[in-house]
Amino acid sequence: MKNLNGAFKWLYDMGNWVAKMMYLHILWVFFSLLGLVIFGVWPATVALFAITRKWVEEDIDIPILSNFVKVYRSQFLKANMVGLLVFSLGIFLAYDFYLSKEVLQSFFVHIGLIMIMFIYFLIVLYLFPVFVRYDLKFFQFFKQSFLVALAQPLESAGMIFMLIIYYYLFNILPVLAVFLGSSAIAYTLTGLAHRSFIKIEEKRL
Repeated sequence: MKNLNGAFKWLYDMGNWVAKMMYLHILWVFFSLLGLVIFGVWPATVALFAITRKWVEEDIDIPILSNFVKVYRSQFLKANMVGLLVFSLGIFLAYDFYLSKEVLQSFFVHIGLIMIMFIYFLIVLYLFPVFVRYDLKFFQFFKQSFLVALAQPLESAGMIFMLIIYYYLFNILPVLAVFLGSSAIAYTLTGLAHRSFIKIEEKRL
């Protein structure tokens, strides 16, 4: 395909990129199901972000399947520990929010819960990009994610904005969510997180 140029090369590159994104999404779905979802989705998501990290760092020819499987296996236990804690906290906060709204009906408690849920959301946005970039101890993943989110508010706002865009886009065109959902979201979050990491690391030099 080296002889292609102009619009034909652009179409070929675009088709090749979309194919890679679809393949990565299919791997994420398959390996999530392989772990019966609850135990598979977390290591599959870590593997997903590990691949998108390589793409963002311009290692676009990385072997996808072998690297996905390698990360999935090596990070299976740690990813489940982190993911299940995040999931449990999310359920706990959602239940507390429900109680606050339907039972307590306290304005101050409600506002406090909304603030806590927003912090939780910011941590989750950065959690997997941080997981695949830094070698940290268990609770340091959460601390680092929170600190990066606060240190780079523009990138954090960009993540939220893009998730809103994807929400409406996938509602209008559900087929995109079916074939590209996880990889499109992961690539976008990884790209914005990468910008945050680089800015922070450059300031430390």
